[in-house]
Amino acid sequence: MKFLFERFTEQDYALLFKYMLGFFIIVGSLILRSLENKKNTFIRNDRNLLIVFCVFIIFFSGTRGYRIGTDTYNYYMFYYVKGLGISNIFIFLSTFKSDFLFEVLAYLTFQLKNYTFFLLTVAIILNGCLYMFVRKFTDFGREGSSLLLFLTIASSLSFLSIEINIIRNGLSIGFVLLGLYYLNKEDFKKCIVLFLIGFLFHRTAVIPIFIGFIAHLGWKVKLKYYLALYLLFIGLSLVGFGFDKISFLSSINGEDFKRLAFQGETTYRVGFRYDFVLYNSFFLFLFIKFSGLKNRADLFFIKFYILASIVFFMNFNIPFSDRIGLYSWIIIPILLFNTIKNSFPKKQLYFSSLVALFYFILNYFILFP
Repeated sequence: MKFLFERFTEQDYALLFKYMLGFFIIVGSLILRSLENKKNTFIRNDRNLLIVFCVFIIFFSGTRGYRIGTDTYNYYMFYYVKGLGISNIFIFLSTFKSDFLFEVLAYLTFQLKNYTFFLLTVAIILNGCLYMFVRKFTDFGREGSSLLLFLTIASSLSFLSIEINIIRNGLSIGFVLLGLYYLNKEDFKKCIVLFLIGFLFHRTAVIPIFIGFIAHLGWKVKLKYYLALYLLFIGLSLVGFGFDKISFLSSINGEDFKRLAFQGETTYRVGFRYDFVLYNSFFLFLFIKFSGLKNRADLFFIKFYILASIVFFMNFNIPFSDRIGLYSWIIIPILLFNTIKNSFPKKQLYFSSLVALFYFILNYFILFP
């Protein structure tokens, strides 16, 4: 199979994604607002437009050239080229010794000797999980637009990265989000199964899984104590304390944990990040200001967001801390959706459209172009 975007540079690819995402936000919002008073038609078209976008992003991500995305190229050279000559699955698993389900997926798709098929399969699983999550979270469009929620998620920091670069994180986060949905519904059997799948795709999924259970078990703890912890850990991060100072954490099996022991030089900016702290704090302020804070679901995700932000801040001293930041950023669209639904029920679609567009412009054009 020829790579559809084989002649694209990574910058061209990212630019096309931004334009297409902006197009879907504007056109999708206009179509849905024209159907706002026709409930059944609205729900049906909301689903259909979401399917169109999911097919686009699967095709867009799954048919990219192997040089688009640093890790895409690394996987090609390390896994694909080396793995083609291994026909026995047990030898394959023992050769790479990485995340179990990721290796199983790689082994099965490599049998066709086509790297594009592997990328396409990854894109289907990742975006299929996100599709199921937004459909369930919006009660299949009855409690708000599942299309706009997905587009807001797609406007998040690191979304394009999980599609074309840190794909193991991407595979993992889709199952973790579904697990968080069922955890909040107290359906523990489905929750544990989904968390386990997410963990087997990428071991750092233990971070959001652990945070999820803490947020769930601590639902009776008043929010002011979480906010006090938030401020305390910002202060600790500011003076240079982080998880890298806790030596036993770097001994945990998993490359993101081992990175805590990093001592070399890097072009990645390490140390306290005012920009990320202000970014996360800005949205936390909005959620507290405009959310009713009476709904248990809202409180669960706000507490999760606070704890995930704390973990992020405590990793500022290591390279690629934004991979940890992903676990807080992926929750922002969910909290935006809940805040709008509870605070502006009569104008939910109007504000959801504006917020999706604002969030897209903020992340892709103003702050991190």
